[in-house]
Amino acid sequence: MEWNDGQGDSWRDRISQPVHEMRVTKRLRVPMRDGVHLSVDVFAPDNDGAYPALVAYAPYWNEGQYLPVPTSNPHPTAAMGNYAIEAGDSAYLAARGYAHVVANVRGTGESEGEYQLMGPLEAQDGYDLIEWLAEQPWCDGNVGMVGVSYFSWIQYLVAAQQPPHLRAIAPIEGATDFYRDVCYRGGILSLGFLSYWNTELSDRESISRTERDLSPEDFQALTERIRDENLDIRHVYSAYQLLMAPRKNPVLHDAIMHPLDGPWYHERSGYQHFDRIDVPVLSGAALDFWDLHLAGGFRAWDRMSNPANKHMIYPRFHLRPFAENHDVLVRWYDHWMKGNDTGMLDESPVMLWVQGDDTWRNEHEWPLERTEWKRLYLRADNALSWDEPAPDEGSDSFDNIPYVYLESIFGGVPSAVYRTEPLESDLEVSGPIALELMGSLTDTDGHWIVEIRDVSPDGSTRIVTKGWLKASFRALNTELSTPFRPERDYTDPEPVTPGAIDRYAIQVHDTSNTFLAGHRLELIVKSLDHSLEGEWNTIFYHLPSSRDVTHTVHHNAENPSYLLLPVVPRAL
Repeated sequence: MEWNDGQGDSWRDRISQPVHEMRVTKRLRVPMRDGVHLSVDVFAPDNDGAYPALVAYAPYWNEGQYLPVPTSNPHPTAAMGNYAIEAGDSAYLAARGYAHVVANVRGTGESEGEYQLMGPLEAQDGYDLIEWLAEQPWCDGNVGMVGVSYFSWIQYLVAAQQPPHLRAIAPIEGATDFYRDVCYRGGILSLGFLSYWNTELSDRESISRTERDLSPEDFQALTERIRDENLDIRHVYSAYQLLMAPRKNPVLHDAIMHPLDGPWYHERSGYQHFDRIDVPVLSGAALDFWDLHLAGGFRAWDRMSNPANKHMIYPRFHLRPFAENHDVLVRWYDHWMKGNDTGMLDESPVMLWVQGDDTWRNEHEWPLERTEWKRLYLRADNALSWDEPAPDEGSDSFDNIPYVYLESIFGGVPSAVYRTEPLESDLEVSGPIALELMGSLTDTDGHWIVEIRDVSPDGSTRIVTKGWLKASFRALNTELSTPFRPERDYTDPEPVTPGAIDRYAIQVHDTSNTFLAGHRLELIVKSLDHSLEGEWNTIFYHLPSSRDVTHTVHHNAENPSYLLLPVVPRAL
């Protein structure tokens, strides 16, 4: 991977080289301020020197670091080799003069205490862990953080505690909003991921935070209210049973019990604490991880202003084992913890992978200053066009299917599909996207799920990006919203008036993709996603709406629907 503004690979000769053997120390007991001990494994250079420490901190068994996983990244759907090793490559880091410290958060693995699910105590423990590490004879007093997914999410929360010996962080693949990124995309419950994720955690007692935090009386009252109000939950047994047996899946239970954004999510969301982060941040986003981490990386870049920050926007990413980008991590931490001038801070702050062109590019901002915002209109006959619609072009409708049969899944769920004509020239779309959809429903709520695809001349398609919106959350936060990035509070759902045409400004996740000449841009609008839809959707599907509702997409001169695209002019 290059990040060099045309300097080639010269920086690779300036970063730490693999000159050390590795020494492993298992199950160190690290005391927290309240007497609880965390379990920590240390992978350090095998000598008597003192080195910078890189902390990987999460609720997954440390034993995962010892599994026999190939160093090359397996395919995400491979039967073997797809383990939850997201802390980083210990041997790679130790060989280059770093102590890789893999720690279980309290209440998980062999750490004492109660699991907090990213609660404030978990961040406080991170502070204590960093300060303890800085005092060890094998640490030179400089500490950073590494790892992806949970290991990245927690970095923002720990950094906001401002531990004095933390020099920088590198959350290159992680969520920053626990409500929007993890639990409720567009206000729709992330049923598939939350059902799966709980099985990966190593918490011992398996009790939801909601059950722990409320009195028995308040817990029962909240359970009854959710059961009475949430029609969709009552139609999906795997979710509904948790209202009677929450310990079957504490993580999903917590999300079900908190359907609206608020303090419970805020204390677990990095973006709520960005203003307290005073160390440099190397953030990132994989362009194919629309369903979990993608928005978090862009949110971090948008809302933190440290001029030393860097941001990577990279192609397809494999979480397990996490072995990618380590050269960039070493370059980053060599600068901040070893005083090694690797040239990284002299370069553009954004490293961008452009799909389609399949090339790296260095940029100075995001969205790009030279962006031309263009409207691509939904038209009659399933067309997409730069031309505005005529007065009489009408609408398209599709039905939600409360109970989906397999033949419906294999044939594709009901949807409205729109395509451009084959492009006469390359079209680069790089930046945030919005779908301004004029829609109506035959019930008081429904789901709008959006996909943009790149269609090759041979008819094969590739998902470029996605978006979601529960119709009752259509109201915008006008202070935070921009035309290309509509934002909402998800605190006060408003039922839809059946038959009324409403504006649905749907945030479609940022991307960078060149639709090559001869290709088509395709837009799919539907109400349901499912586990057989693609490799990521094996777990990243959402709670279906239980309503037998017809969705209508309007696209005439009076009610135009369009994609707002960030078109980047091609270099002459």
